[in-house]
Amino acid sequence: MAVSAQRNPTVIPFSLENNSVYIHCKVNDADNVKFLFDTGADGSVITINSKKKLALKIDGKSENKGSNGVNTVDYSSHNTIQFGDIQKTDILFTLIPYGDVNFDGVFGTDLMKGKIVEIDYHKNVIRFYDENDSSIDFSGYEKMKLHMIDNYPAIESSITANGKEYSGLFGLDSGADDALTIASPYAKKNALINPMKNIGKATAQGSDSSAYEMPVVLCPSIQFAQKYLYNVPITLSGSTEGIDATEKMAGFFGNSFLKRFNTIIDFKNQFIYFKLNKNLYSEFN
Repeated sequence: MAVSAQRNPTVIPFSLENNSVYIHCKVNDADNVKFLFDTGADGSVITINSKKKLALKIDGKSENKGSNGVNTVDYSSHNTIQFGDIQKTDILFTLIPYGDVNFDGVFGTDLMKGKIVEIDYHKNVIRFYDENDSSIDFSGYEKMKLHMIDNYPAIESSITANGKEYSGLFGLDSGADDALTIASPYAKKNALINPMKNIGKATAQGSDSSAYEMPVVLCPSIQFAQKYLYNVPITLSGSTEGIDATEKMAGFFGNSFLKRFNTIIDFKNQFIYFKLNKNLYSEFN
C-alpha cells in the first residue's frame, strides 16, 4: 500500500517587540518586508510609508473599519507574497496611513487561512501546517471552539469584578499590544467603570488614523481557556463607531495577554488551542 509522505510544516521565525509579533516576507520582488502578524485583521495591509519601497500599483479604493472609526483607503491587488516555502498570488493589500511605525505591513487572517497555524513563543516561531496534517502535537493544549464573528476570530471567556462574572465572546487580536479592551456597548451595558479600580488612561491608535483615550482599570480576574489570570489592567472603550463599538463581542484580547499562551488555530474546523508558556508571569504594560 502506498503511503503519502507527511509534509513538514513551514517554520517562520518571529520577533516579539513590545508585545507584537513580527515576521519577514517577500512581496513581489522586494525581500525582507516586515509584517505585523495580526489575527485581528481579516485583510492584509501595506503602510503608506512603504508603498514606494514595494512599488505597488494602486487600482482601487475600499472602506477600512478601524477600532474607532471607518475611512476610505486605496488598495493594490494582484500581488504576490512569499513566507518560507509558501507563496500566495493575487493578494490584495490595503494601503493604511499608520504614521511612523517600525513595520511595512500587516499580515492578516486572509494569509493564514488554508493552513493550521501554530504560534510558539518558546521557540519564537510560527508553524504553518497543512490542514490535514496528523503530526501536530496537541499535548498540554486546551481545545476551544473558534467563533468567527464577521470574519473576526473569537472565543468564549469571562471577567470577574466585585464577585460578579461577566461573560461573552471576546475577539483575539494579536495585532494589538494591550491586554484586553472591552467594547463600548458591553462596558456601558454592564457599567464596568464602577466595580473596578481606575489606574490610568491609555491612548489607542486605530488603523483608521484616529487616536483616542480610554480609561484603564484593574480587572481582578479573567477566565481564559480554563485558566485564571489575576489583576490584569484592561481598557474600557468609549468608541461610537469602528470595531470597538461592536455589539457582537464583549471585547478584544491583545497580545500583551495572548503572548502568555502558545496557540494553534484551525480555521477550517473552527477550533483553537491554548497552552500556557514562559511569558505567563511577565509584567503587563
